[in-house]
Amino acid sequence: MKCPFCKSELKSGKTVLTFQMGSNRILVVKDVPALICEQCGEESIDIETSKNVEKLVHKALSDGISMGFIEYTSAA
Repeated sequence: MKCPFCKSELKSGKTVLTFQMGSNRILVVKDVPALICEQCGEESIDIETSKNVEKLVHKALSDGISMGFIEYTSAA
């Protein structure tokens, strides 16, 4: 697959996604599977992974977590 920005190759890797909701809630999801451009570093995640991350973040928020780290590989 090619990078939509620089047209270089995308390689499988992992990324970190940060979510800030309001001024006092921050969640970081680590080790999220992604395609990463070897030239420009652009990162992309597929729709299924995106849905899983969304569920993890909503669960953490509904559990009352206002700041924390979620490891994707352990929680998904």
